Amino acid sequence: MKTLARTGAVLSFAFFSVSGLALMAHAGGYAETGQIIFGSLFIGIGCFAGTLLWLMGEQSGSKPGAN
Repeated sequence: MKTLARTGAVLSFAFFSVSGLALMAHAGGYAETGQIIFGSLFIGIGCFAGTLLWLMGEQSGSKPGAN
């Protein structure tokens, strides 16, 4: 279960970060602030969702008292 949660966290982070960076790169030299704002939003969601999934996997992956 822990491995599945870690894989999901990495994929979530990667998906949102790549799409956010693509939006920001597409805006490039243009003065379109909407794409830059949405790109930043996607990167923030990726950081939040990836970290949240990773921590949930750490908590649910092990049994109490087991090493």
